[in-house]
Amino acid sequence: MRIYDKDKLDNHYNNILKNNIDKIMLGGVGDTLLYDAKDDARMSLVVLIRMSSNITNNIINHMEELKLLEPDLYYYPQEDFHITVMDILKGELGRTVPANINEYINTISRCAEEISAFEILFDGMTASDNVALVKGYYEESLEVFRKMLRDNLKQQGLPLEERYETFSSHISVARIPNKLKNPNEYIDFIGRNCTFGIMKVKSFEICFHNWYDSQKTVLRKIQLRT
Repeated sequence: MRIYDKDKLDNHYNNILKNNIDKIMLGGVGDTLLYDAKDDARMSLVVLIRMSSNITNNIINHMEELKLLEPDLYYYPQEDFHITVMDILKGELGRTVPANINEYINTISRCAEEISAFEILFDGMTASDNVALVKGYYEESLEVFRKMLRDNLKQQGLPLEERYETFSSHISVARIPNKLKNPNEYIDFIGRNCTFGIMKVKSFEICFHNWYDSQKTVLRKIQLRT
């Protein structure tokens, strides 16, 4: 596969860990909302990619050792694994599905019709001060779609509330509710060489979900050209 801008992705993933290593060594930054993750009411509108069973199984198997080291982390259920293609409307308390949702769905669908199915390689892990991430490396079609969608939403006068211009294709797999018990071992685990496989992305989901994806409503599943 032809990875899009691999050097930029490598730098991005490396900098996430580098910029957070001191906080991680102090136990990380806890998120007490994780104790009631299913009740999280910060809802958002997103375009995302769901994982294939072979990728999720490989990740789950790899994470078993970390569960022994850090049993109190919040481990994402397998059905919640995803890649955020783009945050359309950011997570906010009390947000409901917008009245003009069909305009968003139609615009997103038109952009998706312009790209073909593509591959993502999942290789290695990184971590911020709160979350452990599986690193993804994608083909150019994903970047083409993101640029096209930004332009088309603007042309249609539809608000886009991207927290930052999304570039990566990571999967969030575990979060810190309080503090790490074994930060040194955690860092060692994150830094190990590991690969989880290549996935052919054949569809996107338009989803209304909460911060952890523990509550979700799939509004539309869009098939890509094959």
